[in-house]
Amino acid sequence: MNVGTEVADVFKAAAKNLTPYVLALSVIGGVTMAILQTIKDLLPVRQWFQRGALQEWMHEGETEARAKLNNQAISAANAETDLLTLAVDGDAGALYDLQIEQLCGQLTAAIQIVLEFPSSHLDLLAIAASKSNPDDIAILLQPPANPPMPQFVDARTRVTHQCQRAIDAFQISTGFRWKLYLQWASFVLSTVLAGIAIGWARPQNQLSSAILVAIPGGFLAGFLAPVAKDLLAVLQKARGQ
Repeated sequence: MNVGTEVADVFKAAAKNLTPYVLALSVIGGVTMAILQTIKDLLPVRQWFQRGALQEWMHEGETEARAKLNNQAISAANAETDLLTLAVDGDAGALYDLQIEQLCGQLTAAIQIVLEFPSSHLDLLAIAASKSNPDDIAILLQPPANPPMPQFVDARTRVTHQCQRAIDAFQISTGFRWKLYLQWASFVLSTVLAGIAIGWARPQNQLSSAILVAIPGGFLAGFLAPVAKDLLAVLQKARGQ
């Protein structure tokens, strides 16, 4: 008995049986990617998601800032309006349709203006620096006479640092959730497509057996969908060069 030959035969048989399955999953993953990309192109999904995420972030900052500064007039809605004016001249669609890195870049640029004129942008300052020491914010709102005192410089440095860290945290959290939701959407869509494909190819199958095959197949195809997207992006970049 030749063990090496038998092992080779086993792998050949496995490859022969797996090849059609892998090809089918790759097709489903590619179709899933195409559908999701079409939805993203036709509908302002990114705008809806990022606007909701920013408003949630601002409302959390509003609650904390009101408690720390003892000022119930601080408004997340006013802060958002102020941000849109400073960052994109009031064009909400232009801001929220950006990649999260670019959106946070515009937010950082707006915060720099806010720190230059804090008393004119109290809502946005208080929310972005909601985790800062309230005494530091009070010093920024009532700066000493020129030249700047060391106490003022130190307070501004601490508030600036906290604003930057808050924006970084927002960027990381929002980017992670966006990718996670897209991944789950690809899982669900791939599972539906796998079920449809099985039902069309083998209509005599019972519903329960079709589901048992479609669910793991859909999840595997969902993992392949981002890979197909990345490969397509690489090919498009290569063709552009």
